[in-house]
Amino acid sequence: MLNPPKAIDKLPLLEHNGVEIQPVLHYGFSSPKKGPQPAARTLYGAKDGNGERHWRSSLDEIKQLIDKGFATENQEQ
Repeated sequence: MLNPPKAIDKLPLLEHNGVEIQPVLHYGFSSPKKGPQPAARTLYGAKDGNGERHWRSSLDEIKQLIDKGFATENQEQ
């Protein structure tokens, strides 16, 4: 059975073009009793004008999203 997930760590707020960016350190959804532990990763979240939070895996990606006015493009292949 898996152990319960470790709570995220909230890091100090950042700001880009007047928008607050909330970085969090995420440890994964479960911790196995044996074997290697999942590597922690940093996620960056920012709220758009409608209050919807957007998450990206790098600071550069969230800054680009803010610069585009939170416009996301659906990429079809």
